[in-house]
Formats: sequence, C-alpha cells, structure tokens
Amino acid sequence: MTQKTKKTFHKDCKGTVAPFFGLMVIPMLAITGGAIDMSTAVSTKSKLQKSLDAAAVAVCGGGTGQQSPEDIVRAYLGAELTNSGMTLLPPPEAGQTPPEPEPNELELEGNLVQAPDGSVSPKLSTRIPTKILGLIGINDIEIEVESDVVCGAKRLELSLVLDVTGSMDDTVNGTKKIQSMKDASLDVIDIFERNLDAGVTRISLVPFSEGVNVGSYANAVRGTIQSGTSTSVGKSELKFRDKYYNWKYYDASSCVSERLGSHKYKDTAPGCSGSSCSAPVGHVYTSNGNCKPSHEIQPLTTDKAALRQKINSYSPNGGTAGHIGAAWGWYTLSDKWSGVFTGNAAPEVPNPEELIKATIIMTDGEFNEEYYNGVDDDKTYYSSNNGSSKSQFSKICEGMKDPNGDGVYDEDDSVIVYAIGFGLNASSSTAQRLKDCATDDTKWFFPYDGDELRAAFQTIGKQLSGGQVGKAVVRN
Repeated sequence: MTQKTKKTFHKDCKGTVAPFFGLMVIPMLAITGGAIDMSTAVSTKSKLQKSLDAAAVAVCGGGTGQQSPEDIVRAYLGAELTNSGMTLLPPPEAGQTPPEPEPNELELEGNLVQAPDGSVSPKLSTRIPTKILGLIGINDIEIEVESDVVCGAKRLELSLVLDVTGSMDDTVNGTKKIQSMKDASLDVIDIFERNLDAGVTRISLVPFSEGVNVGSYANAVRGTIQSGTSTSVGKSELKFRDKYYNWKYYDASSCVSERLGSHKYKDTAPGCSGSSCSAPVGHVYTSNGNCKPSHEIQPLTTDKAALRQKINSYSPNGGTAGHIGAAWGWYTLSDKWSGVFTGNAAPEVPNPEELIKATIIMTDGEFNEEYYNGVDDDKTYYSSNNGSSKSQFSKICEGMKDPNGDGVYDEDDSVIVYAIGFGLNASSSTAQRLKDCATDDTKWFFPYDGDELRAAFQTIGKQLSGGQVGKAVVRN
C-alpha cells in the first residue's frame, strides 16, 4: 500500500455511522420501550389500588345476606374488572398449591377474614405483558397492591364544593379542566357507593361560579320575591347606580350571594315567612334574571344516580365567588339548616360522636366576585359591605373549623375542610389562602393536571371512607 493510499484510507470515514447507529438501537429501544411499558404498569397499578381499596371498604357495608368478607371483596373486584382484560383467579382448592398465574391473571391473597379489630387486608398480584420491552427479553412486569381497612362506627356527611367558572373550560394535557373535575368527583361517588347504598354516607353538591344557584330553596333562604321595582332587594326588579352612577334595572334570580349582619360568618339558619326573613342570605340580581351557575345545589343525599347525573351535567361559565361556594358547602352540612332542605320544623340532630362532617373545596382561580345590595360590585358604584371575596372566604373557613369561636377544631362540632387548588402555584397567595382554609397540612392539594386531580380526590376519599374519620379506615 502506497503512502498516498494509506493517507486516503485513514481519512475515509464513510460507513462509520451505520455501525454506531446499530449499537445505539438496542439501548434506545430499551429506553423508549421502558417508558411506554412502565407508564402502562403505573396506570394499571393505580387502577388496581383504587379497585382494591374500594372493595375492602365495601366489607364495612356488610354486603348482602351472609356474604363473607372474601365474598364481598371478590364480588366487588369482579364488577370493577369487567372489560379490563384482566381475570380474577378463583380461590384455590383446599390443600392444593395453585398454579403460577398467567399474565393478566390476578391472584387475591392476604387477610380475607375479618380480624377482631374489624380489619381486612386483601392483596392483589399479577403480571402484565410488555409491548416493546419483550424485544429485549423483558416479557412482563410484576404488579402488587395491598389494602388495609378497618371498619369504624362513624357515619359521614360530605359536601363537594366545585368550581364551575369559565376558566374551567381551559385545557391541560389534552383534557378540559371541567372534565377532569367531573372524573375526580365521580371517583368519590364510586369510593362511597356501598356506603351510600347502606345509608351511612350522604353527599351534597355545591357548584359555584359568580354565586350559588339554590333553585327551589330560594324563597326559604332569602324570602319570597314581590312584584315591582325598588332600590332595595326583595322586589322582582332592582334599581341601582352602576359604576358610572347611571341608573340600571336588574331582575331577581334564583342565585344567592353573601350574607350581611352578625350571622354572615356563621351557619345560622334563615327563617323566612313570605318576604320577611331573619338571618337571610343575599339576593342576586342580573340583567336578564339568569344567573351563573345555571346548575343548582344538591342537598345531602344517598342517591348516587342523582349525584352522578348532576356532576356530569356541569359546564363552565362565569367568575369566581369562592366564599359563597364555601359558605354553602357549610350550610348543606349544618344540622341547623336540615329543616330548610327537608321542610321539617324541628329536624332530628344526630349524635356528633357518631358522625363526621367534611367538605372538599376545589377551585382553579382567584376569588374575584362579591356583591353590594344583590349586584356584583364590579357593576355598581359601591363596594361590597363585607369586603373582598378573598377575606370573606378566609372567615367562612375559620367559622367551619371553629363554629364555637373557642380556637379549638373539635371533631364533634367542626367541619373537616379539604382544599384543592387545581393548577395553582403552591407558593401563590391564593394557594396560601387555601392552605389556611384546610383543617391541617394533610388536607390541601395542588394538582397540576387531571391525573393529579383524580389522585387528590381519591386520597381524600380513602381518608374519609376510610382514613382516620370515616365509615372504614384505610390504613396505608
């Protein structure tokens, strides 16, 4: 080989990329395949954990007839796994060693006999086949979930205070916020389904935006509307000065606003006879008599079908009066208000030692709507008598947690407050307000997207249906 040929050979780099690329294909494939298959595994594990927790909690409802705890868990899991592509293996024959489960076959183990403390601790294990990692010899991924539940003695009343404002129409990671909220709220209904059927849990719904729509309860809480025009609330048409001091005329609606007077941050029940009221809630007047939201409240109920139907009907519109939503989350739980919703003059008050009351307040934005004389104060010449929506919200939260004003959050008379800031910066002033509202640091959440929101609602559901305070305790 000549000197020139040697130099040419050393400089020739043609064909060197292909071998390097070939060497990189396998690790690149492993990384990509690992991400896809692991994502599937994590999602599957989350779904199985939720199903197993709910199945274990169902034991506390007692099932039907003489069902054993294992029968209840198996029946519930069987329903949950319908159309999932996974199969729950039957219990092994006595004295026989069960065969090794195939991929997508679920083996149920653990403590399936209710212990003396009322607990049951089922465990699910399976293997799910991989789609891409199989190319490098990893054919399946093992998954195992376990739940530890102890049945308690307390009933639960829960209000869901749900933001349905215009900003909930925004999209995060391909899903509208309003749909993520619906999915998360429906998860809560699923978690409590057996307890709703058993009558040991009741749930109320308070959708809010610029106010709260109380529908047919309006006359009972703010008085009957009389015909005519007046500069004072109570007539069908309100005459008021707008922000430019011009006269405007608005019509009465079925929405309500904040209260005035000494009961504004208390759960005092209104007493209305015709147009005359003691401790009424505020009116809402609008340019056409319609109000936001159009969705009405749902007082405490065990009707899971009605709860699901209402949640699924929610659509976003309007500004954010979070203080009014929070107040009605409290009112729907208050024993003092039960006569308003049932029509009973002297409602039966349950023993507080046998009942837990809790609210979940979910919002995605800054509170910016308050009222003066029944009109959004952005549209009037005057400002709200009670101050900003933000300050009112904080005082209502404090009232829920400490109704006696003694500085003690006593479980027997306090409402347990959970606060969720959907998509909020955890260091923002709004986030801090929600943290302060929550009963303690284990009860506030700041999810970014729909998956995190559902996880937050599921965590709360487990604490309550479950957790330290519900019909069944989920011990993690």
